[in-house]
Amino acid sequence: MKKLLLLLTLVSSPLMANTPQNLTLYFIPSPLGMDWSSPANIAISALKNKLTFKPHFMGHVFVELRCGDKKVVTGMVGKNFDYLNQLLVENRGLGVLYHSFDGHLENRSDVELEIEELSKESGRMNFVRFGLNEGQCERGLTYLKEYRDKKVGRYYGLANRPRHGEGAGCSAFGASFAEVTGVMDIDLQEAWSQTINIPLEFAGPPLKPEGVNLFKLMLNGGSWATEKEPHQKLMFWSPDRMFDWVKLKVSKSQQEKHFTVTELGKTQGIFLDKSHLPAPSGPIWLQRLDPKNNKMTKK
Repeated sequence: MKKLLLLLTLVSSPLMANTPQNLTLYFIPSPLGMDWSSPANIAISALKNKLTFKPHFMGHVFVELRCGDKKVVTGMVGKNFDYLNQLLVENRGLGVLYHSFDGHLENRSDVELEIEELSKESGRMNFVRFGLNEGQCERGLTYLKEYRDKKVGRYYGLANRPRHGEGAGCSAFGASFAEVTGVMDIDLQEAWSQTINIPLEFAGPPLKPEGVNLFKLMLNGGSWATEKEPHQKLMFWSPDRMFDWVKLKVSKSQQEKHFTVTELGKTQGIFLDKSHLPAPSGPIWLQRLDPKNNKMTKK
């Protein structure tokens, strides 16, 4: 009888149950690639990708968080992502990179269906999965709950910072889960993100009140601004860079042993065990700069 009770105790323990606790970020590259080498090239490549009429013309990121028997799957999208209208009619120029569109969080069923479809063909998507401990996982769940409760997802934009309550683009939203759960490090940040100096001469609203003609941008925007020229510095997360990072890791799997390659249908990804790291103890929500009074304020 004692042996039976001991066996039941072991089987019902968290260790023996082996319930999954992980964060998975799925990366979808842009159809033709986004060329960020200059203002003109990003405008032209964005238009080319948009005119493919394929979904996620700038790439996309999905988030999946498993904490035992709890599972959430979502992503950030724009409700009416009228990119061409903002460039051609509203004359925002590079200011469009700072424009906040109406946004919302995607439904789990829609995301799971798209992941299933994308996994049927090689090269359309890849992913990274981080093994988490209970503290990391619960922190991620808390973040998503508060994100929903605060309605942060009503704003969608490339420059928006999710943990500052500003809304988010899809890639910033995904990266914020890596930050909140404590698996983000400097190497990931450098590999997944990019920083550019937006020349103010090519930036319309909301950076400047004057509009900028798209064709002026395409003809004259040969380079990003230097530090000495009037500019606005933009750091953003790139689905293409995220996708390329996983692809590179998979190709080096024989040389690098700190991760394992895993598969989902015809899609390859990598698994990184980060469960040994302590869950971050700092605040989930950060301060933001209020543009009206130039003071740091809580959101």
